[in-house]
Amino acid sequence: MNSNMKDDLPQTIANIVLYYIKKHYHKYLETNNIKIIPEDNIKEVVESFYTEKEKELKKFIRNTMRKNFPEYDNNLIMKTGTEEIILEIFDDKDFSITKVSLEISNYQKGLNQ
Repeated sequence: MNSNMKDDLPQTIANIVLYYIKKHYHKYLETNNIKIIPEDNIKEVVESFYTEKEKELKKFIRNTMRKNFPEYDNNLIMKTGTEEIILEIFDDKDFSITKVSLEISNYQKGLNQ
């Protein structure tokens, strides 16, 4: 893995996570027949999503990395870096929930403009 990829790895994984969250965000809106999540409920929704989908999200990150980087399984640096980032994401649960809640809030505000 070149140094560029190593530097880009956190951003790549952040993009994968954001894609996954947006996909499930839209599914949540559809299931609950709402246009947006009320601002007061965003953190609660993200918290339950975070708990329910943790294993699925980890698997999605790994599988997306495999799909986008065919050398993923044979590249120890890339694989280890990915696992370290996954650990960080789920190690600081409160920070991640706050960050995702803010992303959703900003995303919804952008939809209303």
